Amino acid sequence: MLNGYKRKLNFDGDALDLLVKRHLAIKKDGQFRIKKAGVLLFAKDSEKYIRSASLRYIRYEGTIAQVGTEHNVVKDERFENHIPWIIDHVKKFLKATLKDYFFLDLETGRFNKVPEYPEEAWLEGVVNALCHRSYNVQGNAIYIKHFDDRLEISNSGPLPAQVNVENIRTERFSRNPRIARALVDMGFVRQLNEGVSRIYQSMEKSMLSTPEYVEKNGNVYLTLRNKISNHTKTISDSILKTVQENWANYNDTQKRILQHLFYHNQATIIELVEVTGIHEKNVRLYLNQFMENEKILNRLSEKQRDKNAKYAFKKL
Repeated sequence: MLNGYKRKLNFDGDALDLLVKRHLAIKKDGQFRIKKAGVLLFAKDSEKYIRSASLRYIRYEGTIAQVGTEHNVVKDERFENHIPWIIDHVKKFLKATLKDYFFLDLETGRFNKVPEYPEEAWLEGVVNALCHRSYNVQGNAIYIKHFDDRLEISNSGPLPAQVNVENIRTERFSRNPRIARALVDMGFVRQLNEGVSRIYQSMEKSMLSTPEYVEKNGNVYLTLRNKISNHTKTISDSILKTVQENWANYNDTQKRILQHLFYHNQATIIELVEVTGIHEKNVRLYLNQFMENEKILNRLSEKQRDKNAKYAFKKL
């Protein structure tokens, strides 16, 4: 790591002298003493010197954290090492863990694959947490809590100096400037103190909800919300293929019905009447065509006359 750092900065001297030059170490009477920032950036076992200098990922089944007999943690991973190592390994881990979903293009009828969350958003959130957490507050690791509908990234310590949740997108201040500078040198941060703005921009480009920052109980929480509902877990590839192949033959009302079912998983005839603005008789006709001719929908009721019967895409 130190030699790689030297190469990035084209530094010809000893690696420890570079740390002194970057204020990550002190040299006195020929002896080097590594500062806390240097330990966090380069030590193989940062936890040996700074408790909870780690990151923990927890995956919950559902949208809330349950306890006791309803405990719903399905994955629990801890990442312990220096900051660059944590960034690299968490990046690979989340890229493999987060899912893609399909966005229905109403004009072409094609299902375009879209990531659950844009990489730039969650990666910047992780880097910011590692860079700006309060390492004086020990015993509380950085957390990534992964729910069905959101990612929550939290780190210890309140927002620094003049930064608050209202001005966080534009205000610039670094709690750990030497760590931030080194991460810029290594290429983990493209431009100093611009990460929060990129989180907002990448979520906006992906047409996802605005990132949410909350300061609570001495911690800072970043929440990224997705647009995934249960439809992506229950619609088979064969149904997606059928819809795409027949898209040009559908009228506008049929397209709106399919779009609504795709994003909301299921709906009643009354709901589809409101969505399409056409008569119930016509909505029922189109639903019957989707069930009988194309065999892509199911009616989720055993009652023959059930005004609250829901319609959904066939299960896998």
